[in-house]
Amino acid sequence: MECQNHETCFAPAGRASGQVLLHESALVVGSELIRTLLDAMPDFLLVLNEQRQIVTVNQRLLAAFGVENPEQLLGLRPGEALGCVHVANGIDGCGTARNCSVCGAVLAILACQETGLPQQRECHLALGSNGFQALDLDVLATPITLQGQRFTVLALRDISDEKRRYVMERVFFHDILNNAGGIRGLAALLAEGSRPLEVEQEFKLLLVGLADNLIEEISHQRSLMEAERGTYRPRWSDVNLGELLQDIRQLYLNHDRAGGREIRIDQVPDCTMVTDRTLLRRIVGNMVLNALEACKKGDVVELWHHCQAGRARISVTNPGEMPLEVQLQLFKRSFSTKQKEGRGLGTYSMKLFGERYLGGVVDFISNNGMTTFFIELPLEPELQVTA
Repeated sequence: MECQNHETCFAPAGRASGQVLLHESALVVGSELIRTLLDAMPDFLLVLNEQRQIVTVNQRLLAAFGVENPEQLLGLRPGEALGCVHVANGIDGCGTARNCSVCGAVLAILACQETGLPQQRECHLALGSNGFQALDLDVLATPITLQGQRFTVLALRDISDEKRRYVMERVFFHDILNNAGGIRGLAALLAEGSRPLEVEQEFKLLLVGLADNLIEEISHQRSLMEAERGTYRPRWSDVNLGELLQDIRQLYLNHDRAGGREIRIDQVPDCTMVTDRTLLRRIVGNMVLNALEACKKGDVVELWHHCQAGRARISVTNPGEMPLEVQLQLFKRSFSTKQKEGRGLGTYSMKLFGERYLGGVVDFISNNGMTTFFIELPLEPELQVTA
């Protein structure tokens, strides 16, 4: 939902005139101390006026973003200079869109201006025309006054690598160890012997399933790394959607997060499409897993699809609505709805793979007491959708 015409959804609109901007820039740049400090710091630094516009930046930021002339950034706001995808959604650019209400950078700037004290936040930016580039920033906004005029120094530190390592340590290794532990336990039981043949056969099947899960988890992480580098290549094949959905339902029926919840497939029309089966299975599987985690025992998760006019749509619906602040941050790389053990990759990877590599649309609807995630795809993909 976007703002109405002439309405800001969050931070105040309005900008300084060109003449005022030039005066402010000259004031800041003319301070030898400020200029020296800006270029002495290892982080990206921007000096903003009271309208949150850039009056100057340090050389490190210019070099990192390939800007030769700093005057190109004069008067822009931080999100506009960095290429945030939500800039176009606000009536007056950066800070005025609905998504800006959960942006750590905007929140830090506004709090700094209001309190006159330094403010620190984390900011998760989606960049580029499609938002597939992710940048995680530690943001520090500090007030300064020059000749009676107030400015904000905004320090941005790239913590994207830290976030990636955190995900690897907290999520990937956790899942690997869980699967490896299950394999070790079953192998130990089999090694003990003296069990009925049917029990041993059951253990062997469970062992194969755990090994498959282990391989799939490792393969997915490798695919995700390739996807972010732009080197992933889809493996196209004919896929029967009815069979795929039944396979996904069977996979999650006995999942530890499915206890007391029903997974129902309401529509199974005959529909075959050309896609990357592994990717699509992972995307829809993530949707089902999110739905199971979001609903309570006794609830029903509905899984369905339909094909029409050369396109297929797969949807997963569960009872309950997501809070607005969650809706505004979905599909960000490091955002998770779970406070303690969140992955921060599920919805991000769904959109990355579904849109960039399968050529579809991944989105959600959350209202009237229900939430639906869906992916819509062409039945015959354009083969150039690989980068």
